[in-house]
Amino acid sequence: MGNAQSGLPPLGGSGGDDKNKDDKDKDKKKKWEPPLPTRVGKKRRRGPDATSKLPAVHPTTRCRLKLLKMERIKDYLLMEEEFVQNQERLKPQEEKAQEERTRVDDLRGSPMGVGTLEEIIDDEHAIVSSTWMLNSIAS
Repeated sequence: MGNAQSGLPPLGGSGGDDKNKDDKDKDKKKKWEPPLPTRVGKKRRRGPDATSKLPAVHPTTRCRLKLLKMERIKDYLLMEEEFVQNQERLKPQEEKAQEERTRVDDLRGSPMGVGTLEEIIDDEHAIVSSTWMLNSIAS
């Protein structure tokens, strides 16, 4: 029985397995790797944003796109101006129409029925003539 336990190489190391042992040690040794980061919060991107990678395209003064946009704004403002002018023109007409309606209502007045007793026949019957008149305010 020797000094070494069964299944393990002898401690002295005087055998032909030294070459194999060095190869195994190299395999076992790994290159240094940074520890895995523990993130809290949003992930920060490194490098330029995707938007800054693309060239900025802006309409220039003579650009067709800008011309069309300006024409659209102009058309809208012209429509708005026309609407305001129509409202100013129609507003006095509406006020006049309302004033005329109130005058006509005042002249018409409220109808009033007038009855005249012509003849009494008995306690429960009589002859009455009626006329309808308009109660108007004299101006």
